[in-house]
Amino acid sequence: MENLKQKWEKPSQSLPILFIGAGGIIRNAHIPAYNNLGLEIDGVYDLNAENAKNLAKDFSIKKIYNSLDEALSKKNVVFDIAVPADSLLEIVKSLPENSYALLQKPMGSNYSEAKKILECCQSKNITAALNFQLRFSPMMLCLRDVIEKKLLGDIVDVEFHYSYYLPWHLWPFLEELERVEIPYNSIHYFDLIRSIFGMPEGVFAYSNSHPKYPNLSDTKTTALLKYSKNLRCALSLNHCYQFGPQKQNANVKIEGTNGVVLITLGSMLNYPNFEKDKFEIKIAKNEWQEISLKGNWFPDAFEGTMSNLQRFIHKEDKILETSVEDTINTMKLIDALIKSKDNFYKL
Repeated sequence: MENLKQKWEKPSQSLPILFIGAGGIIRNAHIPAYNNLGLEIDGVYDLNAENAKNLAKDFSIKKIYNSLDEALSKKNVVFDIAVPADSLLEIVKSLPENSYALLQKPMGSNYSEAKKILECCQSKNITAALNFQLRFSPMMLCLRDVIEKKLLGDIVDVEFHYSYYLPWHLWPFLEELERVEIPYNSIHYFDLIRSIFGMPEGVFAYSNSHPKYPNLSDTKTTALLKYSKNLRCALSLNHCYQFGPQKQNANVKIEGTNGVVLITLGSMLNYPNFEKDKFEIKIAKNEWQEISLKGNWFPDAFEGTMSNLQRFIHKEDKILETSVEDTINTMKLIDALIKSKDNFYKL
């Protein structure tokens, strides 16, 4: 059981990385992950020059680009683009032909923009992946390995149950958006489910706001995904729990006919200080066993998305796991979930 896959293989060769955007996710996750991999950072550009300057100073980044055009003229790099979704399409349009890019999720502001991003990447022969890094976390690589090896038998129940406090004030730009919780937060969980179990036959979701954050459209979601007759898939996602860390939870349960896995997403508890993720498994009549994880979602999973992209560029990986061609389907799923809110049977 200890031989379950937990890490994506490192690239044996790589291109330097050029950051477009110098926000918190670059500072707290991307750079620590890339440093762990020993990858070279070429430079950084940010619309806010002070942000770029501070990032370069704190992490000894040699080059600060003075304009987007200057940055995008750089050849033989991977553009790591971490900007708000409503800015993504225009930046992708500006990318040079035959370039390489890792894009922050979501893939544009909506499904319509996502399709335009896909079309742009294909027409300009841009190799692009979305940073759905939860797929590459040790706990979820472990889960995928367990499922692929049929250790749980046939999967009959998929349940996400979260009740924790997320500091929404860290992302003030979210206050301007019509929908927040599904496309900017829980999109990770829906992408993970789709990547393992495929596209569901149908969906229903309803999101709620919270009085603590009157300027946010929603912070909580209840969702059902319809698969086969025997497979239930349900998500109860409360990201605004107000009563301290003691009774918070962030659990994923995957139940099969021969076993069950219980995952605790410690990375979501006490965010952004991060507790340890946890993976427990019970096979048939055996006792519960905890698998020692070799890292956390943050920052370790960020190694995986970049490793896969670099390995794909250099023909070490045959599949680009989170390619725009694949993740357009996640955006289609998100679009359906958002539209489904009006499908209550009214009394």
